[in-house]
Amino acid sequence: MYREKRSRPEDSGWRIFTGFETEEYNNDSDNIIVCTPAAIMEVDPSLKTLLQSGVGSVWERNEQNEWCRVTDFQLESDYMVVHKLTDDWNIHINNLFERNIEESGNLMYTTGDKTVRLTLWIDDVKNKAALLEEYKDIVYNRDQSQVKTLQTFDFSDDEVARIGYLIEETDGKKNYGVVYGFLIVDHEVLLASLYYDDPEDFNWAIDTWKRIHLNKKVPGKHPELCKQ
Repeated sequence: MYREKRSRPEDSGWRIFTGFETEEYNNDSDNIIVCTPAAIMEVDPSLKTLLQSGVGSVWERNEQNEWCRVTDFQLESDYMVVHKLTDDWNIHINNLFERNIEESGNLMYTTGDKTVRLTLWIDDVKNKAALLEEYKDIVYNRDQSQVKTLQTFDFSDDEVARIGYLIEETDGKKNYGVVYGFLIVDHEVLLASLYYDDPEDFNWAIDTWKRIHLNKKVPGKHPELCKQ
């Protein structure tokens, strides 16, 4: 069973096979049916937890009839793309992520179990150095009474100051990691908030933050997050 990027709003993206179907069998649409999650779980209750896995997830049963995650199965929609965020910024991200504009105006990418939220702030007065000092205080001196900082980061280079921190949050049902990564240049701060359910996806969060890059500057224009 594997979860593709959905083709329409009501599609979960899940595709489930016995493993014994031939290519000829699968090419016959009469052999394919659409099921609700409830109907699938009635047939096999062990799928309840797996169906909550994000887009890009692949599972199979082993000889002991246990579900195991598969890492060497290539989905057709699994490849990297470049998206324009503003006139100044772009992001390299996996095509499996769905892109949406939230009511707040934030740009969001998600697979269900991994999410990137992007928020842009403009300051017409402060240059990169001044903004960096301001956000260093946010990163390194944040209030620890509610949620403790687990790790801090500084991946700055000559072009972009990249500082941030890692915390663990909860929604009451599960805990998840969040990397808050600030990207700072003259007069602009782009915040990438990267959420992940599986601790093994920590490296995904860091790599995705690093894959946000500057485009060529457009003089005299105030950037805003793209809505396409």
